[in-house]
Parts: sequence; structure tokens; C-alpha cells
Amino acid sequence: MTEHKPSSFWDRTLRNLKVAWDKIASDTGLPSEIDVTPDLNADDRLHLIEHMQACLDARGGEVSARKRAAALGYAYLSLNKEGRKKFLTILAVDFDTDRPSINEAVSNLSQAEDGEMRFKAEQSLRKALKAPRVHLLTQFNALPEGVKFLVDMRAELIPWARQDAALKGLESDLKSLLTGWFDVGFLELKQITWQAPASLLERFFVYEAVHEIKGWDDLKNRLASDRRCFAFFHPRMPKNR
Repeated sequence: MTEHKPSSFWDRTLRNLKVAWDKIASDTGLPSEIDVTPDLNADDRLHLIEHMQACLDARGGEVSARKRAAALGYAYLSLNKEGRKKFLTILAVDFDTDRPSINEAVSNLSQAEDGEMRFKAEQSLRKALKAPRVHLLTQFNALPEGVKFLVDMRAELIPWARQDAALKGLESDLKSLLTGWFDVGFLELKQITWQAPASLLERFFVYEAVHEIKGWDDLKNRLASDRRCFAFFHPRMPKNR
């Protein structure tokens, strides 16, 4: 049996998303790419932050913000592993919550004397506790395969966040977003058979953690007519990947 590694899915994701976002990012009026080096050197940092802020400001309206998000995602996919970690660190550090605003909101809440004041103070605290990066990440939900992009981003981020405390907040924000989007009420339960696309069947080799699959014949036997295999699918995720 050929060995299949999770990295192959990452490489496939890069190719698929670049194709899916190329037209969006190259529409008239906005640059199709953000010019950054693969390892995201120091000279690229300010340029990238400026583009991220433009996404948050929704300059030119929501359509332009969507195009900028596509260009931003396209830039992320063009980076090597080191560059992607630097990209995520920028999101984690430069677009984190503002501590003074949180402290002020907490103080106002503790001093609120009536229901109306407390309501306003609670709203201000909720707003202060929401990092700007959350709104930026949410914009990818509107892009083709954008949810898949964030799923893969978090998969790569998790081990880095375990080693770098600065990335823990970003990983937590991504987890919270995806938890809401993958609520069971949004999922579709479907049966998987031997006739399913090969790219979907391939996932069994990678992610089966209980009973090792010894080969394609073993997998075919598990999906035979006298067996039943079901999986949940998200409508915004690629059908076959």
C-alpha cells in the first residue's frame, strides 16, 4: 500500500484554492497578488499588515473586501512553512485584543449601577474581548472553499500554538469560529460506499485511528454492501476532499 501523508492534502489544498481564488483576486481594480517573499521577510511585514487592515476596514465596500480577502489568502498559500508561521504570528499579535480597552470595559462594568448601564457595559466588554482578527478570518467564509482553507490553517497552527504562547489566542479564535460553523445542525449525514471519489476514500487511510486499513482490498471490504459507513459533511466544504 502506498503511504499517504497529511502533507499531501495540504499541497492539494494549495493547488485547489489558488485556482478557486485566482479569478476573484484578479478582478479589475485590485491587484491579483500581494507581493511577498516565500519566507515573508521583514520588508513584507508592514505591507501585509496594511492589506489586512484594509480587509478589516472594508474599503470600497464588501465586494472589494472580499477580493482583498482572496488576495490575502492567495498570498498565504504562496508562502513556505516558515512564511506561513510568520503570517499567523502577525494575525495573532498585531490583530489581537486591545488590553487597555478590555480593562476599561471591565472597570465600567464593575461600576454599572442600573440595568441599562450594565447592559451597555456588558456590550462594550464583549466588543473589546473580540479580537479584530476574528472579523478578518470570518471574511474567508464567503470565498470558494474558504471554510476548508481555515480548517487546514488551524490544522497547521495547532502544533505551533502548543510551542508558542503568542499563537494560542489565534488558535482559540479559529476553534471557536469553526465550532459554530460545524454545529451538527449545519451538517449532512451521508453514506459512504466504494463508489465514492478516490480522494474521499483516501482519507480513510490517513485518519483511521482505531482499526488500521491494510490496503485498498481491506477498505473495499469495509464498504461492502453488507456494511454501513456514514459521515457528516459540511455544505461549504469541498465534496470530495
